[in-house]
Amino acid sequence: MRCGLVARVTALWLLLAAGPAAAQEPEISVRRMGFAERGKHLVLTTVFTEIFDRQAFEKISSGFPTTVVVRLYVYHKARTQAPVSLALLELEVVYDLWDEVYVVRTRGPLGEKQLRTRSRAQAVRALTELERMPIAPLDRVPIAQHHFVAMVVELNPVSPELLAEMRRWLSRPAGETSLDSSSSFFGSFVSVFVNPKLEQADRTLRIRSQPFYRATR
Repeated sequence: MRCGLVARVTALWLLLAAGPAAAQEPEISVRRMGFAERGKHLVLTTVFTEIFDRQAFEKISSGFPTTVVVRLYVYHKARTQAPVSLALLELEVVYDLWDEVYVVRTRGPLGEKQLRTRSRAQAVRALTELERMPIAPLDRVPIAQHHFVAMVVELNPVSPELLAEMRRWLSRPAGETSLDSSSSFFGSFVSVFVNPKLEQADRTLRIRSQPFYRATR
């Protein structure tokens, strides 16, 4: 009788111990993205409007800045221990209460850009739509070999370390594409997506693209 009770208690403890770990595993959605070659780079087109729920959508009219940070990892499908390329993007919108316009600033592989619009919906589109974004030099993506993109999108990250490293990365000279293995952004698909640190953002999306490959011409 006592052995049966101990067994049930042990089983219950194991379930309780396993429960939180399983609950913390992030949801990874699979999305079809557009890929093309442009000049010497592989470029990507995709959207992630679901990063904004109704509350976040309303909040961008407050006059306080809203920040979206995007990390784009290109992995070889059969070798996911490290990315073959990494692109970072920081987007920010601030509503100018005096001029009644939304000012959207973008920093990333295409340099720095600014958009001013009176439309809140257009401001959100500018924050959540990537069109022909360079994500990797073509010489890192061999022809006829399958790859995929893993994308992390964070809304209003609060980690000062993440933001500082993001801005250090974005301040590199134009055209600099070397991978810094000491960076906290650098890692395997498993370390980046499957076993993340505790979230420090209002909302986080983890999205994986369909497999793709460069065709011979």
